[in-house]
Amino acid sequence: MLEYLQRLAWDPTAPVPAGWPHGWYGVFLLFCVPGGAGVPPGSLLGHRDGLGIVFMTVLYFLSDVALAPAWEALLHVLRFLGRHVPRFGKALSMTLALIKKTMPAGSLAGPTGVVLMGFGAGLPFGRAIAAGAGYGLLTSWLLAIAGDMIYFAIGMASTLWFDGLIGDPRIAALAGLVVMLALPPLVHRLRRA
Repeated sequence: MLEYLQRLAWDPTAPVPAGWPHGWYGVFLLFCVPGGAGVPPGSLLGHRDGLGIVFMTVLYFLSDVALAPAWEALLHVLRFLGRHVPRFGKALSMTLALIKKTMPAGSLAGPTGVVLMGFGAGLPFGRAIAAGAGYGLLTSWLLAIAGDMIYFAIGMASTLWFDGLIGDPRIAALAGLVVMLALPPLVHRLRRA
């Protein structure tokens, strides 16, 4: 299983190996792969195993909730390093000051920016931006997860659409990844315009 996850990091179109668990458990494990690389194979596996789109969406949400404590711990380590490594701390303080200036809590720019960061960069970045903007733990995670869920929906829909159109799961996974990687920068560019 670990070997497949390592391979998936370098080749997200790799087919699910014969020994990989099927059903909700196998899909959930793939959805837990950071960076969205598990979305195309997880969506294809779930679709082939007869899991509905709504059920897979719930599984992805649960994977985000399951990963949140690990990301939160990583953010605490970064804060610790910021306190004990002067240069790192200075860079972290400057970043947080910029975040607070551009996305003040209580304004529409704040929640929208956090959701877009969760969409474009992922959970830990959305949470870090939200914390820097003054949002609490639960609100930060909910906003970051909301953005990540939009990212997932686009990835799953495009992967399944390409699979139905082309009929080749590897090409469908690759096309789904291209959409997932190309869309966030496009949305950020449109937001700035």
